[in-house]
This record gives sequence, C-alpha cells and structure tokens, in this order.
Amino acid sequence: MADDIGQDSVDLALLREAAREFLNGRVGQGSVKELAAMDWTGLLVEEDLGGSGWRPVETTIIAEELARAQNTSTWFGCVLSAAALNSAPEEFRDRWLPAMIDGTATAGCAVAGDTVRVVHGDALDILITLGSNGIHLVEVSDALPKSRDDELLDLGRAAWRVEIAGADSVLIGEPQRADQLLAVARVLLSADSLGALSATFERLVGYLKGRIAFGVPIASFQAVQHRLVDLLVFEAKARAIIMKAARALTDQKSNDAVALAATAHAYVTANATAAVDECMQLSGGIGFTWEYPLHHELRRVFTNGFMLGTARASRALVAERSGW
Repeated sequence: MADDIGQDSVDLALLREAAREFLNGRVGQGSVKELAAMDWTGLLVEEDLGGSGWRPVETTIIAEELARAQNTSTWFGCVLSAAALNSAPEEFRDRWLPAMIDGTATAGCAVAGDTVRVVHGDALDILITLGSNGIHLVEVSDALPKSRDDELLDLGRAAWRVEIAGADSVLIGEPQRADQLLAVARVLLSADSLGALSATFERLVGYLKGRIAFGVPIASFQAVQHRLVDLLVFEAKARAIIMKAARALTDQKSNDAVALAATAHAYVTANATAAVDECMQLSGGIGFTWEYPLHHELRRVFTNGFMLGTARASRALVAERSGW
C-alpha cells in the first residue's frame, strides 16, 4: 500500500510539472480548445465515451495549475458538464458530450436555483445545474435573462446572473449523482483558489528576498517571517484537505466524500481571500498597481467564494452529513 501511494505521488508530481510547463507564459489563456487538446476536459468521463475515466485527483491538480496560470477559460464548467453528460440520456449525451470534450462548445455549472451565478454567462451554450432535484441541463439562448454580476470583482472571468426559473430544462441525472458532482465542483473551486494563492505567495517570497530595507532583505525581518510562515501553513493545510477530499471522490460510492468536499470548500472559502490580501499587504505599494497580477488573483479568489455557496453553507452541509 505504501509503495502504491508513493508511486501515485510521483505520477501526480509529474502531472503537475507537465501542466505548469504547458501553461507557463502561454498566450490565449481564455481558450478551452487548447486544454481539450491536452485531454483535460474529459478527466471525469468514461474512456469508452472519449474521456480519461473518473479521475478527480488529476482534475484537482489541473484546476490548481490553471488558476496559477491565471487561466480565464470555461474549463471548470466544461469538465463538470462533461461529467454530468457522461450519465445523461443518450439523446443529450450524443449531442453535447463530444463538444464538451473537444472544446468546441462552452458550458457553465452552478448550484440549482431560480437565478444562478456562472462565469462567462454571456457566452455559454449550455448550463448544468446541480441540486436536490437532480442534474438539469438548460440550453442557453439570447432570450434567457442574464446580467453582469457587479457584486463580484473578477475581471478576467466575469460572473453573470442567469435567470432560469422559466427556462426549459431537461433532467439528465439523479439527486445522488448531483450531490457527487457538486462535491467535485467544490473541490475544484477550492483548488482554483489555492492555485491563485500559491502563485501569489511564491511571487511574494521572491519579492521580499530581493527587496532591501536598512541594508538587508525585507524577508530577514522576524515580523515578516512570522506572517510568511502563517501563509505557508495555510497553503499546506488547504492543499492537504483538498487532496484528501479528491482522493475520497475517487471512490464513487464513498460515504465520506461529500462531507470532505464541503469541509475543504468551507475552509478554503473562509480563509483564502484574507490570505491573498495578506500577500498584498506584504507586497507594499506594488501590490495595488494595475499591471501587477496580484490584484487579479485577489479578485479571482474573492469571486470563487460566492460561486458555489458560502463557507457557512458548506459548514451546514458538513454538520448535516455528520448528524449534528
């Protein structure tokens, strides 16, 4: 068992390294077609349907690396929609799944409601909602009421409110499957926030090592070091709980996966924005400049905190699943 875990860790490290190399400095971070060419849109789809199998751990690593690279594509919605279509009625599966896997169509994924929040809501072909009534597919048309969500701050991945109360929808999955995919969505969104923080923190450490004050690097000051250690501890804890939830999701019959995913989402959502803001404070004046990537990462993490429910909602789910 130990050897299997060790080999698994090596394989995942290679995947992370390869993904980072592919995404590093890449132009056109808003295109999902290039990601589809890497087989990253079918990571939760059965192999006989053109996917890579059920791989939530690998998908989580890709989600983190995409956020590190400030990717602004609809990958999140496409990979989850592909997973939902994997078990959909044949008519809708054959119509939409190939387009999800090859990146020729765009999709959003949201918690079910009369009005939902999705990224790039103005450019979607389909919308998948996950809730207690199962998984529903809505074909997005120009007639569907939608508006830019000005309460959220992400400029690269603009959030939209889409009203679907009166829209025609098709049931493509049962409630149990919806719970499972919503758990995966929470883990991927948490990994996205972690990736943004990880990139911010890495850049901050380099900045503080090179910036000189009173003849020495700023990073040598004990007060600064303590704050950096707090950030490092949060990053390590967040990655540990996210990966534990992702591994639990590998077993599609796991009774703990939904609660672990909600725990990861609650922890990251409650703390990630403050952690990136701490990086901004430690960066000094440069952290506020428009050209510097830090404020984009802060906007991204802040927006993530509202896309699949709040930290409080996830805590309530953990309590419910734990019988509290």
